[in-house]
Amino acid sequence: MKIEKVTLPEKCRIICVSDIHGHADDFERLLKKCEYDADKDFLFILGDIIEKGSQNIKTLRLVKKLCEKERAICIQGNNDTMCERMAYRDSKDKFLSRLIARPENTYIDMAKKIGINDFTEDFDIKREKVNESFKDELQFIRNLPFAIDTSDYIFVHAGIENRIDWENSAEVVIQNDYWWLRKEHPVSKTVVVGHFPCYNFSRSNNTNLPIIDIEKRIIDIDGGCSVKWVGQLNGFIIYKDGDSYSYETRFVPLVSESIVVKDYNPDRSYKYLDYEKSDLEIIARDGVFFDVRNKADGMEGKIPECCTGQWDGKLHGWINLDSFVKVNKGDKYYIYGEFGDYYIGLCENGQVGMIPKECI
Repeated sequence: MKIEKVTLPEKCRIICVSDIHGHADDFERLLKKCEYDADKDFLFILGDIIEKGSQNIKTLRLVKKLCEKERAICIQGNNDTMCERMAYRDSKDKFLSRLIARPENTYIDMAKKIGINDFTEDFDIKREKVNESFKDELQFIRNLPFAIDTSDYIFVHAGIENRIDWENSAEVVIQNDYWWLRKEHPVSKTVVVGHFPCYNFSRSNNTNLPIIDIEKRIIDIDGGCSVKWVGQLNGFIIYKDGDSYSYETRFVPLVSESIVVKDYNPDRSYKYLDYEKSDLEIIARDGVFFDVRNKADGMEGKIPECCTGQWDGKLHGWINLDSFVKVNKGDKYYIYGEFGDYYIGLCENGQVGMIPKECI
């Protein structure tokens, strides 16, 4: 596994960003909000720079340009690896099967840029043309390390195996381990990851903000950009002063702001819902909402019908129950969608949830 070892000065700032997912403009806004100084700050980008967003090529080129500076390092995430595999390693059958699962992706964006819209015929010739046209971008992805190692921190995309020689962790763990925050590792260093949105965990407290587990020496910074309905880009800033470290988070929403014109104080508070373990029983319908009881833990509450789905023979939900949030007149609120008489979005304090439309 290729690891970038970095020796940090006595005093510095490390700006960590993960899972940009093709949001170049939002990433640039985040860097400005973090007051990023390329000559003084370290910038560690923890993978998944592309896929799912609408600015894949622009994002890739932006990150590549940033990494021309010595203190800016990007590691490879599972979505970045997919593009590299399509370019160099996939058989034709595997390549075409990826298009069934994800017809819009970075490699296809590249192909369309040079007028190639179909790979069923002349596959090798067409792929070679794309690879040549985007040689610099594809080689940049191919050469990315899988981890950044400092004296006190390890930065990887998803996680490490539970072993002292973490450098020998399998690629599937490094790049694609889900729920890793619930696991443990024996390394004395703190491991900083992205990959799996913080909102998925109860300790996120109904936000997308980074989760810091001091006891386990794990930090998850994934704000759910393009993965969660209400996602954001987090800038997790590590301040180093000798052997002491402190943290700060700055984030940018992915939609424009609205202003709250009326106070709203819901008479209920959110109840955490693990989307994998949920087993919802519908008690009643209330317009676009279900009143449900989660048979997994007995919790009851409201959830929008469109935020539920059947699999494994169970009804699951992918937002927390009773996700209604308090707002005050004059607050900023970021609208991502709507359910009947309610908007769903992001409060300026980071809370994710719904407010009545009459409040905007």
